[in-house]
Amino acid sequence: MLRRLLGRPCRKRRSRFPADRQGGRKCRKRRSRFPADRLDLPDGVLDYDIRASDCRRLSLRLDAEGQLTVSAPHALSLAAIREFVVSRRGWIKAKRALLAEAPPPLRLENGAALPFLGGFLELNVVPRTPARCRREADRLVVHALDPYAAHRTLEGWYRKTAAQYFAERIAHFAPRVGKAPRRITVRAQRSRWGSCTSQGTVSLNWRLLQMPAAIVDYVIVHELCHLLVPNHSPRFWAEVARLLPDWRERRRALRAAGRALRF
Repeated sequence: MLRRLLGRPCRKRRSRFPADRQGGRKCRKRRSRFPADRLDLPDGVLDYDIRASDCRRLSLRLDAEGQLTVSAPHALSLAAIREFVVSRRGWIKAKRALLAEAPPPLRLENGAALPFLGGFLELNVVPRTPARCRREADRLVVHALDPYAAHRTLEGWYRKTAAQYFAERIAHFAPRVGKAPRRITVRAQRSRWGSCTSQGTVSLNWRLLQMPAAIVDYVIVHELCHLLVPNHSPRFWAEVARLLPDWRERRRALRAAGRALRF
């Protein structure tokens, strides 16, 4: 599964750790006797939240604001969690530096350049109701009375367009993979670009439409290959390479493009 963090569903259980938001793993809220923790380190204070789960391994996650969350097995001691966090200081510092370099959110105003499959569409906001969006050549005309309505309407257009585009590209690659998904969904995940379930459902992030077509194809091929091989073993990567010999370059481009998204 193509994603930025590993995860799996968790069962309800009382916990010693506080529950907080987490991407990837759908861990449920639990009671806790530990508050969010703070470490006084040589290079400054480090605050972080702790999420207890049934996961076997410790993992870290930084959200878009730089807030750190540690996912930990419910039986693990606070001392062990702190030791893990300290050992990953370099990773945390590097990731926060990348976040600091991220471009500011895109202002949805007239003339804004909206990324679309490697190019741009010029935004034209019309203060009118009902809210709707239509494409006119290289322009997107949005009827909305405020920025919130404009954002919601634009996302709806991207989602609808993504559903059609993803279906077309999957129809192109599925015969070459040798297997087609039973179901295709368009989602707005914050922690992954795509996923593939054991039941044959392929889910893709609508934000991929803001990236070049070659990157979108890589994510689609990646998930389709999971229909054949449900892991990232050498056999899986051999399947990906059979369809996309330059998959490594596309994967690097995906990571860079993901950090540059503004909408």
